[in-house]
Amino acid sequence: MEHRRRALDVGPGEHLLLPASALDTMGRLHLWRAFTGLHDGELLLSPLTASPLPMPWTVPAGHRRWPGLRPAALWHPLLWLPARLRSPSTLHDPTTGRTWGETYDEWATRVVLEMTESGPVVIDGERWVLLHDPHRGRHVRPLGPSDEHLVPLYDPTTGTWLDVLATVGLDVDRPDDLARVGRWLAGEDDEALDAVDLDRFLHAADRDPTWALDRTQRVLVEGGGHRTYVEDLRDASCALVARELDDRATDLASARLSARDLGQRVGALARAASTLLTARSDVAEDLGLSLGLVTARAERATTVDAASAAVADLRALLGSAADAAAIGLDRIELRVQVETTEVLGQIADLARAADAAEASRDTAVGAVGAVADAMA
Repeated sequence: MEHRRRALDVGPGEHLLLPASALDTMGRLHLWRAFTGLHDGELLLSPLTASPLPMPWTVPAGHRRWPGLRPAALWHPLLWLPARLRSPSTLHDPTTGRTWGETYDEWATRVVLEMTESGPVVIDGERWVLLHDPHRGRHVRPLGPSDEHLVPLYDPTTGTWLDVLATVGLDVDRPDDLARVGRWLAGEDDEALDAVDLDRFLHAADRDPTWALDRTQRVLVEGGGHRTYVEDLRDASCALVARELDDRATDLASARLSARDLGQRVGALARAASTLLTARSDVAEDLGLSLGLVTARAERATTVDAASAAVADLRALLGSAADAAAIGLDRIELRVQVETTEVLGQIADLARAADAAEASRDTAVGAVGAVADAMA
């Protein structure tokens, strides 16, 4: 069954993880404020994701959603997260007994993984369901008749999101339906809205519903070291963000600007770096202090030479950060290679098993035919 889809923030060909432009993602925060009516403290901006994420745990007790939420926004899947995705999880190591809380970046990664990788995938013209279970060697299975409910909540090919309200026959572009959504947000019961459950589109038979949580914590054995998927994503993000900001700083260095304008723009880039760079903990504090000093020098610059010196200092910091974190890009690429090999290998195994079963059936049919001929 085809469901209505809508575009909002991310464009065709863009994935939700590791955005092409961290600065574009910062700009989308303003779009999300206008789209939802939510405030900064209710939206999470993670440099790992291309879209800001509403934080369900900030909904006041006794409310269905945030008091300021615009009813017209309620078509969006990120405003309907199932209970297991509504807040960071508490993790437990059964071997050591240690418990710890999921970070915001880990939570955001888990959410966008479910948004993009729960639906069917097409490989060599056939449709498959990803199982995401490397521990038991279960990577993929054929799409079956019982899987028709599976749809991507975000489709990177088209850059569109599932219209959740359309799946229950509502359209926020119709005034009557919009008013109905508003009444439900205010506390009125509504059979259709009360029944909305995103897990209907996310759960697949034979797939562990906690697969995305496991994925965020998975250590890459092949690449050496003991860093998790999200730690590799943070390194990769740091490298990409540093390179993007360095490109912007390079443009500023060659621009003909007054000392004040140049200083203000350099300061803005340094502030963006402080917000977006996900440096490793052993260098994050020093990097943060250094960026703070660059920001102060840039914004106090009274001559073009002083502002240009701040540009040079910023570029040096960004170059160092990019070099230190570049290993994350290599490790993410290796993860993709490993996972792709696992999936394609299992598809090949399934195809061989199907061919063998068909050959066995043909042999059995031939034998039965030969017996029948002999008895005739």
